[in-house]
Amino acid sequence: MRACSAVRSFNKMKRLSVFLLIVGLTVAACASYQEYAAERTARLRHMYPSGMSKEDVQAKWGDTRPDFSASRPSQGWGAYPSDYIAKKLGDREAVTGRRVEFVDRYWGPDGFLSLCYCWYFYDSSGRIVDAEWQYKRD
Repeated sequence: MRACSAVRSFNKMKRLSVFLLIVGLTVAACASYQEYAAERTARLRHMYPSGMSKEDVQAKWGDTRPDFSASRPSQGWGAYPSDYIAKKLGDREAVTGRRVEFVDRYWGPDGFLSLCYCWYFYDSSGRIVDAEWQYKRD
């Protein structure tokens, strides 16, 4: 009987160890993703500084065109049909303290095996208010 009890205890500890390892790796991956996204956004903002024109952004992308573009609805971004876009643009205005009139999103390679979105937020004169890097998920 004691041997069976010891085996059961060992199996419980093994399962707990595996669970804790998975949780630990997940937390570490989330933190490193957020750090990577912040680093890539900072690099994107350096390459496409505030005030750069929409035409200059397009020239840097060459033949690649935005896969998504939108203009601010007259009632504000909160009235945009997509809740995701409405929240994203509302948050961007809150963070920058500036009104965003247009948004373009490009996507392309980010390294060897991954893809990313590059978001550009413009004012009424077509100048960058802010830029953001985002990992592209399928």
